[in-house]
Amino acid sequence: MKRCLVIPGTFVPANEPMTQLVYKQLRTLPFDIDVCALRYWEEDSPVRTHLENDPDYWKFHVHWVDDYRNVLFSIRNVNLPSALKHMQKYIDSAVGMYSGQEYIYTSSFPCYTVRAGMRIKEQNPGVTWIANFTDPINHSPYKVSDKETYKAYSLPEKIAFRLYCKYYVVDEDEINALENADILLFICPEQREFMLEQYEKYTHRIPTDAIRAKSVIVPLNYVPEWNSLNALGDEAHTGFYLSHFGRVYGLRIIEEFLHAMRMFLDKYPEFPLIFEQYGEFRKSDRKLIEKLDLTDHVRIHDKIPYEECLKKMKASDAVLIFDTILPEDTIQPYLPSKVVEYSLLKKNTLAVTTKTSPTYRIMQESGAVAADYDRNDILQKMIQICIDRKSSVIDYAATDTEAMQDLLRRIEGYHG
Repeated sequence: MKRCLVIPGTFVPANEPMTQLVYKQLRTLPFDIDVCALRYWEEDSPVRTHLENDPDYWKFHVHWVDDYRNVLFSIRNVNLPSALKHMQKYIDSAVGMYSGQEYIYTSSFPCYTVRAGMRIKEQNPGVTWIANFTDPINHSPYKVSDKETYKAYSLPEKIAFRLYCKYYVVDEDEINALENADILLFICPEQREFMLEQYEKYTHRIPTDAIRAKSVIVPLNYVPEWNSLNALGDEAHTGFYLSHFGRVYGLRIIEEFLHAMRMFLDKYPEFPLIFEQYGEFRKSDRKLIEKLDLTDHVRIHDKIPYEECLKKMKASDAVLIFDTILPEDTIQPYLPSKVVEYSLLKKNTLAVTTKTSPTYRIMQESGAVAADYDRNDILQKMIQICIDRKSSVIDYAATDTEAMQDLLRRIEGYHG
């Protein structure tokens, strides 16, 4: 069996979406796998149980070289000199773990995994470098377009954000991976086309067709053996629960949805609508809820564990996707990971999105309900979901084996 060195940042049993994505890709590959990982402080017990029962987990040899908190730098965790020191320790540890493996695999975010991949590739040109991208980095919309959030920051927060972009979300990391990796993994065509558009606009050292030729689309997927969603019990409740699971921040804006909700309740004052939010939520949106007199219809919760999250999804009457909102002439490159759970649970879904988004494409292909970021359109789509009870189920549920077929064919092409 060929060997692969994996440099993912954090790794399972942490239950972060990007970490889950990496494991679901790797477990299907015919490799003996060495993992250079940062230990996440919060492990998910159901994920650990899945791993313990997973016959594919035997091929992973995980080396925990540091704690993720030591490397983390953010607006709330300002410890830059120490964080950079630990970041370099992680990169050096990953490079030091290379011992002739035929493949290396990096995953951004975090971007510094690419720096380790670049050093290994420069020192060992014959290694096959697989670079997985979970989000755009080069001229990311959240760096260059989210002016309202930046304006609301205090001066220390502005400084911290700039330092974060300088050291942690580095355009050159994405550019180096696009140019030097042998195989590039994207979660959807829109993500790839956005990233190539930025490359062509700002860098363009090699033809984008050459980059596209080494790309593989690996859709978000699930592990069938882990899929216990249908075994979840039902939770009784009164009212009509319209729920969102995930952060509301930056360019994921919901003001038009809140206005549409007010219009809906004015039109149907007896309808028992409850909007439940699980995860980070803006102060400005809380104020708007009060201004629109929606406090009796909105319940805001902190982030909850994955298993509990699935139960709340199943118990909801319908679920929401709040997409990143960009101008209509801009490719929207983000695909929320929750589309997989929504699809598997067969939940009626309302997406607030744009026509250049992968979510919009998937909703259209599924015959599900997608609204423009416009209060009048959102109102009409809410009526379809809540009053007309229109079926709006997403059809997007590839298994991990199905999702990886194109990559496996590409690997066989390298080493037949």
